[in-house]
Amino acid sequence: MPVFPRHNTATLAILTSIVVVGTVLSIKNESWLDTSNPLLSHLPHPHQGKSYFASKRTILNRVFVKYAWAWTSAVFWAVWIGADENEAKGGVKTLDQAGKWLGTTLVWGGFASWFFGPSLFSRIVALTGGECVVYMPAPQGAPQAAGIQPPPPHYIAIPAEFCTNPTIVTPESHPALFAHPPLAEYLAQGMGFDRAYKIVPKLTKGHDISGHTFLLTLSTLFLVDALVKARKGKATPVALVTQLAGWALVGLWATMLWATAVYFHTWQEKASGFVLAIVGFVFSQYPFEPSAARPPVPRIVVNERPHTEW
Repeated sequence: MPVFPRHNTATLAILTSIVVVGTVLSIKNESWLDTSNPLLSHLPHPHQGKSYFASKRTILNRVFVKYAWAWTSAVFWAVWIGADENEAKGGVKTLDQAGKWLGTTLVWGGFASWFFGPSLFSRIVALTGGECVVYMPAPQGAPQAAGIQPPPPHYIAIPAEFCTNPTIVTPESHPALFAHPPLAEYLAQGMGFDRAYKIVPKLTKGHDISGHTFLLTLSTLFLVDALVKARKGKATPVALVTQLAGWALVGLWATMLWATAVYFHTWQEKASGFVLAIVGFVFSQYPFEPSAARPPVPRIVVNERPHTEW
């Protein structure tokens, strides 16, 4: 049976501490934001002025976390390519380790991007009461001249099929949608809206599994496993640089996981994202782990020499 290496166990213990402690603090300090609530998800975080990490629009989120698996993959392949060709058995530069990357990529893709249609995350939201909505800005124009106040911006529910493959919708591309109430009624209250505004349907409510918790946990477990094995190779300059970049990325993922635990999602959504990441990691690595060494079978030697009576 494949072995779950000690370094993975240690990494899992550290990540568990980050998520648990961060979540407890978020409940105690009431610092978490219900991201599944459409009336709150687009607003600035209440703690944004107190902490850099409470904002979803930081460079770290927009440049790194949003593309976490791409960054993780790039660093992994840099480490893999830069590893010593003649490294010790069990190192990183093996087909097994490349297979682990492929397995983890499939897990990430199935949950976050595509699973024979909508991703598993989207399917779970839909099955737990999710609703397809569009965020409409306040209609633009000059309604005050006619004594009419424009309605405030808010979310409007639309048919669920528009969230199956989310894309930008406009009156030109989807005339039937904008002619159907309540969108038509909403727009009729004003003079129209800014046509440059990009309207993208999204699923809200339901059980919104923390995608950041899932992705950051999965990426960290995978990358640490690769980096630990890379240390078995020869310490060439290229290998040292790529491994240093890898450990820096691990530190960033751990920091952003802490930020997610403290400032975003309900504890249930973070817990489910964390558990699914662990399960996905184990199943993606399982086929490629070396088998546990079995104890040698005792050899029974039969004495065929004839017995001599004295």
